[in-house]
Amino acid sequence: MDPLYISEMSLGENIFIFGIGVFVLIWIVFVPIAITSRLEKIIKLLEEKR
Repeated sequence: MDPLYISEMSLGENIFIFGIGVFVLIWIVFVPIAITSRLEKIIKLLEEKR
């Protein structure tokens, strides 16, 4: 890939790629937190039923 290609990209393309990067970063951070908290609630409910 040509290193000059990045500078040839339009501002809209750069913003779009930046947005995808931010989305992926948020996904990597918050999805495991949400899954973990949901699993903790399920485990507590299962322990209470015993």
